[in-house]
Amino acid sequence: MRSTLACALFFLIPAKSAAASPPAAPPAAQPVRPAPESYRSGFDAISEADLRAWLGFLAADELEGRESGTKGYDVAARYVASVLESLGVAPLGDGGTYFQAFDLVRRERNLEEGFLSIRTASGVEERASLAGQIAVRAVPGEIPAAIDWEQPWVCAGRGESAAEDAVDDFHGLDVAQSVVLVLPRPGRTESEDRGARLAGAQRIVVVSDKKVADGVGIRFRERAEACPDGSSEPTAAATGPSTVYVSRKLADQVLKARGSSLAEIESSERPQPFRLDGVQLHLKIPVRETRRTTRNVAGILQGSDPVLRGECVAVGSHLDHVGTQNGTVFPGADDDASGVSAVLGVAKAFAKNPTRPRRSLVFLFFAAEEKGLFGSQWYVDHPPVALASMALELQMDMVGRNEERGAPGEPNAETPADNEDTLHVVGSKRHSLELDPWVTSINDFVGLRFEYDEERVYSRSDQYNFGSRGVPVVFFFSGFHPDYHQPTDTPKKINFRKLGLVTRLVFALGFEVADRPARLRIHRV
Repeated sequence: MRSTLACALFFLIPAKSAAASPPAAPPAAQPVRPAPESYRSGFDAISEADLRAWLGFLAADELEGRESGTKGYDVAARYVASVLESLGVAPLGDGGTYFQAFDLVRRERNLEEGFLSIRTASGVEERASLAGQIAVRAVPGEIPAAIDWEQPWVCAGRGESAAEDAVDDFHGLDVAQSVVLVLPRPGRTESEDRGARLAGAQRIVVVSDKKVADGVGIRFRERAEACPDGSSEPTAAATGPSTVYVSRKLADQVLKARGSSLAEIESSERPQPFRLDGVQLHLKIPVRETRRTTRNVAGILQGSDPVLRGECVAVGSHLDHVGTQNGTVFPGADDDASGVSAVLGVAKAFAKNPTRPRRSLVFLFFAAEEKGLFGSQWYVDHPPVALASMALELQMDMVGRNEERGAPGEPNAETPADNEDTLHVVGSKRHSLELDPWVTSINDFVGLRFEYDEERVYSRSDQYNFGSRGVPVVFFFSGFHPDYHQPTDTPKKINFRKLGLVTRLVFALGFEVADRPARLRIHRV
């Protein structure tokens, strides 16, 4: 499951007794009726042995944590494709393959090749290194552009404009055609470049050791793009920020060339603006682009009805995890080798069942979920089967563990024993009033205990991209635990009995929705 740093994840936890000893685990629910004869063979074909074998391979150290764009992930993708092929599931990827490829593109400021050239009026040139001396204003969603500034520089003192203060630090300066150096007042940490922007400056340099230390705007999160057609040029138009941050040391080097210094300027309550006449400065920060190709895995089993087979029910999980860190493998057994194994189990159940449902079944294994749901976003933007024909998307992410939260003895703590048979059902009430009662009815064949307190994870797994396009979705999730995104998320901690129950639940629900004559009635998107 994708981690989030932008917002805190809140858990809605039912109150429990504050007894000193942990509460006894509630009784497990039990199946109350057998699966229907029409798909009982497939239901019974789901085996713990298969799930153990698939999950054990995917979470092995040799796959090095399955980070998208790495050899370990590619091995996992080929393995899943080979299982689908062995089951008779047809390929649904590019060019008759099981793979839907796209590039993960990282662009970052190349400080090693960047420089600030400082030439005095006497012709003496100094070339300052930028490593550890500069940062760049980060703009959400931007595609970074190279910085190549050779315009004259001006110093605008504190950088306070008439819109902020009675005195205008930019008065008399040609800010639109210059690089504007700003020395914010001590303690000012927000919108240090606001005054310069209001004054019309396009190239702004702010003195800020803190921003430089934070390294803002140097590295950029990866994004998904089409595989290149032989060109090395970026496939999207570059847009760049107009503000960079420099260290006090670097700013002093610039000012020294004009016979000034930060100390001299800051000694005045209201420093006077001035031009750096006679000084030629050239700030250059190139952008380095690296590409790694990754791919979703997709397969299809055709439905039995000559007309309705044009529609489909999709079952998905994400194949990637977070890779290795400092040589330590993060195996991702629960996140999400458990979901991948369950989807393979569902595929085998459909393949082995003598009767096919009316609609087709699509099996999806997404890349780059951990990097920002990129694989599923790529799929919905480039669907091999039209999204309008998708009757339902069933997602499984972290479905192999017993939820654990809080320290033992805390009033709201939950131990793994408390959650031996619990499963969070997420998103089942968002799109169709028919869907959640159906999930509950299907559970009669399985006997899990459902919880509905994890809706705040709805946007953190791949079903989100389908739901945002109007496709009904259900996201099954067995809950968080201390091994989430840790190297201790290993196969030996998986509850394979629960994983088998979830797999049977999803198979039965997928069969019923795929076989019903009418689509689910949509009430909300």
